[in-house]
Amino acid sequence: MAGNPVNSNMQPGRHCQQARRDPQSLGPCHRPVLLSLQCFLFSLLLIPALAGAETVAQPLPSLQSFTGIWDMPTARVLPDWNMRIKYGKGEPYRYYGVALGVFDRLEFHGHFTEVSSLQTSFGPAYGYYKDRSAGARLVLVKEEDLLPQLAVGAYDPIGTGLFPYRYLVASKMFGPVDVTLGLGQGILGGESYLDIKKERGTSDSEEFDTSFLFSDPFRQTRPFGGIEYHFSPKLAFSVEYSSLKYEKMFGSPGEADIPVNLGFKYRPFEQLVLQGGYLRGEELALGISLELPLNPEGILPWKKEKPYKADEARRWQAYAADNRQLAGLLVAELERSGYGGVAVSASDRALWIEARNTRYLSDAKAIGGIATIADELSPARIDTFYINLSEQGQVRQSLKANRNDLRAFQKSRIDKEGLLNFADLRLYETVHAGEFFQDSGKADMQRGEYSRFDFEVNPRIKTFLNNKEGFFKHKVLLQPRLNFYPWDNTSITSELELTLYNEWGELDFPPLEPEPARTDIALYEQDSSPRLSQLAINQFAELPFDILGRLSVGLFESAYAGVGGELFRFFDEGRYGIGLEAEGVRKRDPEDNFDLDNDITRTYDTYFVNLYAQLWPEQGLDAGLKIGRFLAGDFGYRLELRRSFRYFTIGAWYTDTDTSDFTSEQNRGNNEKGVFIRVPLSIFADRDIRGTLLYSFSSFLRDPGQSVRQPAYLYPMDPYSSVDNTKRTLDMMRK
Repeated sequence: MAGNPVNSNMQPGRHCQQARRDPQSLGPCHRPVLLSLQCFLFSLLLIPALAGAETVAQPLPSLQSFTGIWDMPTARVLPDWNMRIKYGKGEPYRYYGVALGVFDRLEFHGHFTEVSSLQTSFGPAYGYYKDRSAGARLVLVKEEDLLPQLAVGAYDPIGTGLFPYRYLVASKMFGPVDVTLGLGQGILGGESYLDIKKERGTSDSEEFDTSFLFSDPFRQTRPFGGIEYHFSPKLAFSVEYSSLKYEKMFGSPGEADIPVNLGFKYRPFEQLVLQGGYLRGEELALGISLELPLNPEGILPWKKEKPYKADEARRWQAYAADNRQLAGLLVAELERSGYGGVAVSASDRALWIEARNTRYLSDAKAIGGIATIADELSPARIDTFYINLSEQGQVRQSLKANRNDLRAFQKSRIDKEGLLNFADLRLYETVHAGEFFQDSGKADMQRGEYSRFDFEVNPRIKTFLNNKEGFFKHKVLLQPRLNFYPWDNTSITSELELTLYNEWGELDFPPLEPEPARTDIALYEQDSSPRLSQLAINQFAELPFDILGRLSVGLFESAYAGVGGELFRFFDEGRYGIGLEAEGVRKRDPEDNFDLDNDITRTYDTYFVNLYAQLWPEQGLDAGLKIGRFLAGDFGYRLELRRSFRYFTIGAWYTDTDTSDFTSEQNRGNNEKGVFIRVPLSIFADRDIRGTLLYSFSSFLRDPGQSVRQPAYLYPMDPYSSVDNTKRTLDMMRK
C-alpha cells in the first residue's frame, strides 16, 4: 500500500467511558444493547420449534468476503466453483471483495479494505486509506453425524500484513442452529498489528513475506465463537463473540463496548444475500453478496438445439454425387452450420474432414455435430469418418471411427468406453492422414471460402490499481478481431481496441526506467481513440517428430511490434508439453498506429523455455512455467497456476527475475504477481457460443518479469482442446 496514513480525527462514536474504566459496571448507555441481546438469544431457544427451519449448513458470508458470521470465520466453505462478490460496511471499515470455493474443501478470498478513519498523503483524489489482502481456508474434516466440520485458515499473512491472523475453527449443526468455536492468533489472538509488523523487520510490503504465517504455533491465542440460527432457507439470525481487540487494529475504531456482533442474513433470491447487523454494541453494519455458480449457462436459459436433419433434396444430391461433389456438399453444409476452416476429401469408402471449432465451447460437442452432418449426408458406401479439429491451420485432434459405431454412440446404444474400443482419437493427424490418403490416392481436398474468415468481438476490462489519482482506474474496451486464412498454415490477424470508458487518462504514473518495458503503459492507454492493437501475419508449420512451429511478424500489441517465433511439442494426449519461444520487438509510437517510437530505439529481445502440465486433468488444474529472458533483459521465471472448469478459467501468476540491473528502486526486488478470470460469453447468451471475457489485475505495475503479447500461441492457454479432455467429455457428442 503506497502513501502514509493520516488520522482523520474520527472519534469512536457512542462509547461509554465509564464502562471502559470499569467493564463490570455497565452504565445506562448499555442497557438497550443488553436487552436486545437477551431478547435475541431467548428467541433462538423458542423459534426452533417452528416449522420450516433449515437444518442443512449454509456457507453464509461474513461482513467481509469470506464465509463466516460477522468478523469471525466459520469452518464452512463455498461449494466447488461457486463465487461470491461482496460489499460490506461496518465503520470505519468498508470491504470490496470476492471469494471462490474449490473442490468443496478450499475457499480463497480477497478484498480491498477502505479505512474511513484514515486519509493518505496522496490527497483527496485518492480518498481514504485502502489495503489489499487475501486469505484461504482448508477443510480438514467434513461434518458427519457426531463430528463437527474442522478447518484451518489464514488471512493477510503476507504483503502489508495490516490485518494478519490464522485460526483453527470447528462448526457443527444442531438442528437449525450452526454452532462455531475457534482459536485465533494474530489480530484474532488480540495482538496489535504493530507488534506483528515488527516481526517482519525491514521487509518491504511488496515482498512475499511469510514470517507471520510460519511463526511460533504457541503464540498468543484467544477463543472466538458464535451461532447462526437458520430460521428458514431464506433467513438466518447470527450472533458472535469476537476475539478481536479493536483498539489494537489498524485504523482502530476504538475499544468495543461489548465484544459481541449480531444481526440477520436474508436471501431474497437464490444468488443474493442481504445483511444487517449491530457491531461492538455501537455500530450498524450492512452487507450485500452476489453468489454465483460458475456455469457456462448463465443469465439466460439456453435454447434446446434442434438435431441436424438433412432434407430429401440434399440426400438425393449426395446419393448421386461423385467423390468431389460429395466433398463440396459437405463443405457447404458444415460452413452453413457455423464451422470454420472447413476442408473435406471423399474417397469411395471414407471421408476426411477438417474444421475449426468456432461454434461450441466443447470440442467433443463440435466433433459430434460434424459427425451428425456427415452421417446425414453421406451415401451408404461411406463407412469410415476421419474427423479432424484444427487450430491456426494445424490439426490438434484427429478421430477415426466407423460410421455405424459413431451412430450407435450418439443414439446411446454404446457408451464412450465402447466407442473408444473401436475408434481412434489421436493428438496428431500423421497416422490417420497416412491411412486415408494412401488408400484414396490423390483425393481432391475441397475447401470452404466463407470459412477462411473468423470474426469475434471480445470485451475487455483493464484495471490500474493504487495510483495517487485514484485507487481504481478502469478502461473498458471492445476488441473486434478478424483472422483471415489465405492459404494452408497461414493466418493474418487484425484487432482493434475500441474504448467505451476510460479513466487511464487521469493517471499520474511516469515511467520508472529510461527505456521502460511496461511502466510507460499510460502513454498507450490514456487516449480513447481507436487503436490498432494487432496486425500480423502468422506462418505455422508441422515439423518432424510432431513438433508444431509458428513465426509471426507485425504489430503484436499497443506498445510493441516485431517478430516472434515458437516451437512446441505435446506429449501424453496433450497433458504435457515443452517448447521454445523468442521475440525481437520495438516500441510503437503511442500516437501513430503504423510508426515506431523515435525516442526509444532499443530492440527488446526475449527467449524462453516453456513447460506445460495438466496437474489434475479431471478437475482442470494445470500449470505453465516460462524460464528465460524477459522484456527488460531480466532473467528468471514466471509460474502460472490455473483451474479451467465448466469453461471458466481462474488463475494466478508469480514472476521472479534478476532485478539488479534496474535503476529504479521500485523495480529492484519486485516480484510481479497477479490473478485473472476468463469468463465464457455464453453466460450472457441463450445458447452455447464461443468467446471469453478476460479480466486480470496485478500487484504493482513494474518493469521486471514482463513479456510481449503474441497474435497466436502454441503454448496452451487452457486444457479444453487436448485429446485427454475430449476423451473424458466424449458424452458431449450426444448433445
